Amino acid sequence: MKKTVLSIVMAAVATVAAAQVSFGFKAGVNVAKESPMVTKADGLPIAESISFKTGFHAGVLMNVKLTSMLELEPSLMYSLQGYYGIIESVGEEQIIHKPNYHVNSHYLNVPVALKLFLNRGLYLEAGPQVGYLLKKKDKFDDFDNENSFTSDNTKKLDFSLFGGLGYRFNEGIFIEARYAHGLTGTSKLFRGGKNRNIQISLGYSF
Repeated sequence: MKKTVLSIVMAAVATVAAAQVSFGFKAGVNVAKESPMVTKADGLPIAESISFKTGFHAGVLMNVKLTSMLELEPSLMYSLQGYYGIIESVGEEQIIHKPNYHVNSHYLNVPVALKLFLNRGLYLEAGPQVGYLLKKKDKFDDFDNENSFTSDNTKKLDFSLFGGLGYRFNEGIFIEARYAHGLTGTSKLFRGGKNRNIQISLGYSF
């Protein structure tokens, strides 16, 4: 068994070492929200409406060319997400009855994309993503409020799956669209609150 595991590891290292590796960066727009949260006891919704809000993302990436059609792309991305809505009640931790309510979630995300090239530049991509919440703040449009999100009621780690498509030009410039679907909730107190994020990116690899 040890010899088999060692052989697999050595084969993987040799494959990566022999692969063509390039680096790059990308940035773009987020259109994000969270799924509605409900109370754990009776499943009642705590938000009247949750809608998408715009943010942005930016970061660096590495492309590992596995075959003529397949590439592996891990990246490190800063991502501003969150949502916009009207919160009716969030128990003792937070009670809100005002519209124009904004939540900004600052994430450090590590997506790992497997890219399948269909022709010279067009590709499909999919993979997992793990995110770490750097900061989460809420704000009303018309008055100041104390931030409702603390380490006691908010989860730091976020796990998602994503898929998308893109096009890479001969000059190394690429454009892509990606949808990330959160699998874990953002709250320690309530069910739901899973991240949903549509990303449009422009990047360059060299």
